[in-house]
Amino acid sequence: MSDVGMILQRLGATLVNEVAPKLEGDYSGGHASMAGLMAVMAGEMWEKEADLLVNEIGRMKALLAAAGIGEAEPHIESFLISDLKAMRNELAMQLIELQASLEAKDDEGSKALNTQIWGHLLATCAGRMPSPPAFGAAGEGEP
Repeated sequence: MSDVGMILQRLGATLVNEVAPKLEGDYSGGHASMAGLMAVMAGEMWEKEADLLVNEIGRMKALLAAAGIGEAEPHIESFLISDLKAMRNELAMQLIELQASLEAKDDEGSKALNTQIWGHLLATCAGRMPSPPAFGAAGEGEP
């Protein structure tokens, strides 16, 4: 069971494409569809979570370093998701404090760095948006 992302994707597709249609008209059909969609999204996030976190950590460290806080190069000791999240969360708190202080300043350097921080936040949100599931249209494959 080394490819958890693939397993979740296949489980989700089976629930949506094979189980839910057999429960059509039944309340449990909706639950099967939702569980399937959530499994697909969880599989996608499982696949890319470490990459997202490492990139977020690197961008936040660079933004903080541009303000003279910390080092630009991320030093990551562990690639466990829980450790990466803890590191990301700690950096996010520092970035929030920095961003709040920049909002109160009127100089061009502060404005430019604040714009970069907002760009980072936008990129982070876009990177975490789930992809729409690639299931067949309703009725496909039916006789």
